[in-house]
Amino acid sequence: MKATKLFIYLLLALPAFFLQSCQTEEDNVFDKPYSERMGEFLQKAQDTLTASQYGWVLDYYPQSNQVYGGVAYTIKFTHDDAIVRYEKNPDDGEVKSLYKMKEDDGPVLSFDSYNAFLHKYATPKKGEYRGMEGDFEFVIDEIKADYIKVHGKRSLNTMYLRKLSEPATDYIEQVTDLTNLFVFSDFNLSIGGKSYTLVITDRDNRQLAIYDGNTPIAESAYTFTDRGIRLYEPITIKGAVVYDLTFDKETAKLSGNGVQTTSSKIDVNVIANLIGTVDVSNGAKKIKKTIPYLSWLNVSCDASWVHLTKEGNTLTIDVDANAIATKARGAKIKISNGIDEASAAVMQYDLSALMGYYELKMTSYVAGDNNKDVLKVNTRQARLRYEGSGANRKFYLNVSSPYGDDFVFPLTYVASAKAFLMQSGQNVITIRNSRATFYIANAFNIDENRGTGTYTDFYNLITFSVNESGDISASLCGPLFVSAGGQLKYVKLTADRLVLNAYTSEPFSEGNLFAMLDMWINPVITKKSSSSSSAKPAILPEETSDNTLSLQMPQYLPNRIPSFDVDFSSRLTTSVAKQVKLNK
Repeated sequence: MKATKLFIYLLLALPAFFLQSCQTEEDNVFDKPYSERMGEFLQKAQDTLTASQYGWVLDYYPQSNQVYGGVAYTIKFTHDDAIVRYEKNPDDGEVKSLYKMKEDDGPVLSFDSYNAFLHKYATPKKGEYRGMEGDFEFVIDEIKADYIKVHGKRSLNTMYLRKLSEPATDYIEQVTDLTNLFVFSDFNLSIGGKSYTLVITDRDNRQLAIYDGNTPIAESAYTFTDRGIRLYEPITIKGAVVYDLTFDKETAKLSGNGVQTTSSKIDVNVIANLIGTVDVSNGAKKIKKTIPYLSWLNVSCDASWVHLTKEGNTLTIDVDANAIATKARGAKIKISNGIDEASAAVMQYDLSALMGYYELKMTSYVAGDNNKDVLKVNTRQARLRYEGSGANRKFYLNVSSPYGDDFVFPLTYVASAKAFLMQSGQNVITIRNSRATFYIANAFNIDENRGTGTYTDFYNLITFSVNESGDISASLCGPLFVSAGGQLKYVKLTADRLVLNAYTSEPFSEGNLFAMLDMWINPVITKKSSSSSSAKPAILPEETSDNTLSLQMPQYLPNRIPSFDVDFSSRLTTSVAKQVKLNK
């Protein structure tokens, strides 16, 4: 019994013995307390960051799976400030903000004051409470003279601050230039004597894959550097490390440690986007486009009134004058790399050609079985017209209705875009019957339930296209703009249906909303070329005013709608009105 107790006492004493032993060993290894060692490490990191003459480039990867790819930032550190440049906004110069070195479950580099560039991917938005899951705090893992290894505190992505050997402006300029030259869909590679294919799988989000024949063997996000592309992390294939690849601008080949390009293929869809839609008026026009590797491509157009000339990387597009003002005409510029083909549209027309009768095709409520309205595809007659002249000219879209009178939508012509704006919350028809009078107003919905409601400061942009037969078409649902301070701002939303709501009185409000009269889903107007007159009318002289009602339209390009970092989606109302059939 005594022996048993003695054994227990010995067992209880062992942890204390080992604890004392470990403590002695720790004291021997670390001659300074943790806080002091942490302070010294943070100071070393800051000293290294501030010592660089030109600063550092950060290969930045938001989101834990790098789904948005990588982007390049340059950061010049002073004792208190971080001076940041961003490759996707090269013309915006630099943004200065504070930064901090701190201990937070490890040594952390924190950009804790707002920086428009660095916080772009971390800033929450409506529907994205974590933003794009980017980082603005980075745990410091390793400090070297020419690089500092970090990982995102939120994403846990490994990233590197690499010491710059040239001014930040030069680095960003070279990244931008290389990005613009990188118009390739895939590269055939030779690695260890075997052929592989590097395929750009998502150009916008900078994703690639490497194939062995038809089998993908590796995938990675990538970012652009001043010399080529760099993968998120190295990929080893047959002993070669695919990671930091240099791009040769003359030969369009990638190369790296044991990696060589045998051939490259241009993405013709990228080239078509670079050419863009050539949208011209009826006068003769000469347009020049700079196209990377133009000599590698076959570019042609079958239309007799469009003439193409290639000189170096410059494509000249000569468009003959169109003698018939009421006729629109369209053509296709075809781009081929010998395997794939894409096209860019050429459209020539003036305002006169847009006027006249159209067929409106949409899905809307029509009479069904048992006298109950159902959603079906149907057609109606429509007409684009104007009243008055000069600055007093007013434009309208008339659409036939079952109520005797037409729906009449007031429009604003935007000459710079050859497009029309349709304002929300306008009275488009008044319906009177023996029992009541209803005032019908238009609204724009982005889905079945959410729309602009009674707001009158939203505008829907109606743009036109012309096919090779000369037919003109336009969707009545397009990008939404809102009036703010006398200027229209794109709200990053697109309408997909036009809603007609019935009100019992004016002005319109939720309080006098009676019901939804109709809903036009995907409404498209089309005017056949054969319906245009060959006569050249004496209408719409060129002193036409934009009739913008004191609103300024931002610079508009058919292939690039200007975007403003403003979230107006919260203003969209939820429709509670139900569709009813009013007495006709």
